Amino acid sequence: MKEFFKKDLTLKIFSILFAVFLWFAINPVKTNYYTVPLTIINEESLRAKGLVLNSKAFPEKYVTISVRDRVDVLDRIKDTDFEVTLDLKNVNSVNDKVVPIDSPVYLGRENISETNMELKPKSVTLDLGKIEENPFIVQVETSGKLPADYEIISKTATPDTVSIQALDSVLGTVGSVKAYVDVTGLNKTLEVKKEVKVYDKKGIEIPELGKKISVDIKIEVGKRVPVIPIISGNPDKDYIEGSYSVKPDNVLITGDHTLLQKVNEIKTAPVSLDNMTKSFTAPIILQLPEGIRLVDSTREVNVSVEIIPLSERTIDVPVSSISIEGRKTEDALLNYEIVSPVTVKLKGRIEDVNSVSVQQLTAAIDVDGLDEGTHTVPLKVTLPGNVTQVGETQVQLKITKGTE
Repeated sequence: MKEFFKKDLTLKIFSILFAVFLWFAINPVKTNYYTVPLTIINEESLRAKGLVLNSKAFPEKYVTISVRDRVDVLDRIKDTDFEVTLDLKNVNSVNDKVVPIDSPVYLGRENISETNMELKPKSVTLDLGKIEENPFIVQVETSGKLPADYEIISKTATPDTVSIQALDSVLGTVGSVKAYVDVTGLNKTLEVKKEVKVYDKKGIEIPELGKKISVDIKIEVGKRVPVIPIISGNPDKDYIEGSYSVKPDNVLITGDHTLLQKVNEIKTAPVSLDNMTKSFTAPIILQLPEGIRLVDSTREVNVSVEIIPLSERTIDVPVSSISIEGRKTEDALLNYEIVSPVTVKLKGRIEDVNSVSVQQLTAAIDVDGLDEGTHTVPLKVTLPGNVTQVGETQVQLKITKGTE
């Protein structure tokens, strides 16, 4: 036997080597590559730490696994036979950017050694952001036209501030938070719920931040009406009432909208001018209708009244301008001579009496029933409405009979 084995040993070794070579020639060892999606786990742990992925679209959506084994084994392996996870539970701050990828897990039936598998890449660089929450004041903005004389008294939001949660980089760009209300035709208090809009510092809306944030808006309106001073009594006999004014000359009022619609002015208590001889300013109380109240104003206003002293002027009336009334046809031979001078005393504002001219006067005497002789008759004078005559002017009249 020993001789037999010695004799065929070379042949047998050669046969074995040839068989091995033939096996590997038929079923060689190769390397295959498999593309596997990267599964993220424990992402909720980031939010618990105030962190968030700025973008899930980092470059490593997929990883590559290389496997070295026999061809027949590799042919039975699929991409879906592998699972690769990225565990975020150990990420504690925005500085933890490079996170290792867990070793791939083979889920198939083949017996693959871990040493024959290689993962690329082995880590992921994350784009992390820190979540913060900041309060912002809500600005109430109105649009549309109110009815004539109506004004907005107040516009408030409840709550007046809202908290916005977002990445610190996003919160840093927020410029304003606004709620919009259309007030077209509004004549009473309005209460409405509105969703806010968030804008960056350039005034561009950031829609995703304003979603589902609502506030209660209250808009109160008032009506602006003139103040009318009520004047009573008369100044001293040698004075007249001039112009008057009131400060403020208008006020903003509010109240039940049905009452508000009916009120178009607010009157003062009466201002007495009895026996006044000089101009004055006096504090006077406003008379407010029941159910109406003032907005940002006291009930007292200042009424100023001008008291003007009257001026007198004596004006000469040419006898040629005096008309003779009451003549009878049978008295045609009578001569009527008005003895000069004839003067009229006028009274009124200085500018009014100074502006009266003789041509503006209408002067006449009545001779009805008068015979020859000298008579004293009253002069009838018609003056401009803002000027009066002081006393009565008597005219000396001579009546003589002429020759036929």
